[in-house]
Amino acid sequence: MTKLILVTGTPGAGKSTILEGLIKKKSINLINLGNVMLNIAKEKHGIQNREDLGRMDEEQIRQNREDAFAEIIAKKKDSIIDTHLTIKYGRRYVPGVTIEELQKIRIKAIVYIDATAKEIWNRRHNDPSKADRRNIADTEAEIDEQKAVNLAILSSCAIYLSIPIYIIYNSDRKAAEAELELEKIVKEHFDI
Repeated sequence: MTKLILVTGTPGAGKSTILEGLIKKKSINLINLGNVMLNIAKEKHGIQNREDLGRMDEEQIRQNREDAFAEIIAKKKDSIIDTHLTIKYGRRYVPGVTIEELQKIRIKAIVYIDATAKEIWNRRHNDPSKADRRNIADTEAEIDEQKAVNLAILSSCAIYLSIPIYIIYNSDRKAAEAELELEKIVKEHFDI
């Protein structure tokens, strides 16, 4: 049976950086759910960028995610799915995944990459590649709010699905340590 682990985190916590480091060292299939969804939305709805995915109506988003998960399952490869628990548009939070979707694909574990609100705020403002992101204007309090919403969803998923959750802190200048923690977690679930 295909084994899937969800890796998520607040935007700016360093999730992608840690995943990229791990993938360079280990032969692990990494799937970015947002990219799969974008490819499907381009084909079906003419959507051209990831920012516009969240502006689709709720039914289109749900169907798009369902199609993306079906595509992932069809590959029959143990994989890490890189996604967000929530996508924030102003004061609106859109779920990145639902419990029902995670149950359907039989997710084995969820890993949450985290950092302090101050570290996240600094990363968002000091990384030129993040300058055009929608969350650049968020205050530290808003970052803490999104983290709280994410952790509530994470806890609900773990209880409902009866799966382990892991939280890795990616403090400034400690990405290598966070990457090692993620590698240990992945080894618990995959044959790598």
